[in-house]
Order: sequence, then C-alpha cells, then structure tokens
Amino acid sequence: MGSGHLDANDAARLFAVLEDARRDDPGPAAPWALLEGLQRLVACDIAVSYQHHLLTAYRTPIIQSVCRNGEREVVSFAPDPDDAFWRLWPRSWCSWPQRTGDLRAVVHTGDFLPTERARRADPMSALLQELRYCMVVSLPAPPGEARRITFMRASRPGFTERDRQVVALARPHLQEIWLDADQRRRGVPRLTRREWEVLERAATGMAYADIAAELFVSLGTVRKHMEHVRERLGVHSVTAAAATALPRREP
Repeated sequence: MGSGHLDANDAARLFAVLEDARRDDPGPAAPWALLEGLQRLVACDIAVSYQHHLLTAYRTPIIQSVCRNGEREVVSFAPDPDDAFWRLWPRSWCSWPQRTGDLRAVVHTGDFLPTERARRADPMSALLQELRYCMVVSLPAPPGEARRITFMRASRPGFTERDRQVVALARPHLQEIWLDADQRRRGVPRLTRREWEVLERAATGMAYADIAAELFVSLGTVRKHMEHVRERLGVHSVTAAAATALPRREP
C-alpha cells in the first residue's frame, strides 16, 4: 500500500469490510470478518488482533488474532502481577490512551519511538522483541480496562499516514460492530436506538400519542417502530415484546 493519503478505493474497500463484519457471526470477541478485512487493508506480518486487558487485575481475558497467513488464534492470560509486561505497562507508550484519556487518536510506535535507536532503548520493545511496529485504535472501556484493535509488524515497513487514516476512518464504526457482536452473543435483540426508546415507553403503558409527543415524531412513526419491534422479536403484543427484549438489553 502507498504511504500517502487515502484514495477512493481505500474508502470503498474499508466500508465493504465493515459491512461484511456486520453480517458475520459475532465470533469469540469480534467478528472474524472484521479482523480479516483489516488484515487485508493494513497487512501485518504478525497479526491484526482484538485485545481486552484488565489492567488492575493484571489479566488479559482475550486476544483474538488473524495472522498474515490467515490463521486464526484466540488466547487468554491468567492474572500475573509479576509479569514484566504489567510492570512496564504504566510507563510504556502502550498505555498512552489510558494515561491521557484520549481513546480517539490512532497511535503507533513511530509517534513515540521515532528512530531505531529509540526503539532499541525502550524497555517494552526489549521485552517484546519480535514486535517492531505496532498501531493501536482504542475502543471505549471502563476505567481499569483496555479494549483495542492492534496492528503488529515484525519487519519493515513501519506504519504510514495512509495506514493511520484507514484505521481512523474505521474507528467510529468499530465500537458499533463490537457492541452489536457482543449483544448477539448474549442473545440481545437487534433493535435500533429509536426502537428501544419506543419499546421502553410502550412497556410502561404510555399511549402511542404520548410517546410520539415526547420523542417529537409522528404517531404513525411510533406505530411503525412497534410493528418492526414485534416482527423482529416474533411476538404479537407490546407486553410480549417488553418481556422478551428488555431484560436482555445492555444497561
């Protein structure tokens, strides 16, 4: 891939990847189609992975990876406060998003270790010797946790601005795809935000006309939303829809 800016083909390929991920099986943590598609867009000779770390518990519940050869891998690591990785984490560039609270920026090793000499002097680089270049896009996570998509390379080239822009363009969609996959794994119905809002109010006995007034939509729109909700849940009443969906909704 080129080292410059995005072109129309990059954007088209990215949105095709995102659509494939939305239709794919939710996978163990993220849809495999998402990681495989990102691997095609920003090829990495180690892997593209979804990672979830519990920082205060010194534990990694899951790392789901797609390697350059297409091999899939899922691993987890038990709590180990003596692991050198966790001792280095608080001062490492790896923890920059959590330390600064900036989960929007896409960062890579070149931002912090601009020369080979700096990379060799970095304690985390010495620990993770195979990993030469790394790029991270952070996902929202509670305090003390880190959720991220990580791009890892063992050899040149380093990550370019084109690579960063591809990932930055994808970033707003990644949380949506992850959350949708998580809800599908837990059996949460796939309703739109507005459908949830209408269902929550209808479940309290609120009249459709009152719901329409509160949400600033027409009465016909409220009726259409509830029709869609009943169809998607396979039920025939508001009471049944509420009983089916609301107990399983993400808080």
